Amino acid sequence: MNSNYKCFIDIRFSGGDIQFDVSSDTQLFSFKSGIGFVAIPHFFSTLSSLYKGEISEAKLDCHGNFDYYIFSIDGTNLVIEHISHYPDGKFKYQFKLKEYIEAIDTEFQKYLQQLEKEGILPLKTQEFAHPLGDDVLNAFYDFSSLLNR
Repeated sequence: MNSNYKCFIDIRFSGGDIQFDVSSDTQLFSFKSGIGFVAIPHFFSTLSSLYKGEISEAKLDCHGNFDYYIFSIDGTNLVIEHISHYPDGKFKYQFKLKEYIEAIDTEFQKYLQQLEKEGILPLKTQEFAHPLGDDVLNAFYDFSSLLNR
């Protein structure tokens, strides 16, 4: 990865809340949602579809509140609009799509490796609605394969 993009990932196993922060030198965007076992695969699928040119725009809901995000493509750029339920709650971000995906891919792989070292992964049993269950991990592996084609 040759960019200045950095990523931080926080997944709460109890409750399933998630946060994916991606920053550049000039901005920080936080994708936050509840119901991680639904939000994470949708997030990865949306980014994959945008990257492959299958779609040009998608809406992602923040499960747990009325906020939502609109992800769209402008050339090679990913444009993200965060529509908040607060007054004056419209925020816009722009990232290079490939570098954004690379930052998330790199950090999520590191995150999973750390959980393996700690003995948390692989899960002993597949709990329904776990934010790192097989469905979520398979969505990540499909997403990650984009960069290795």
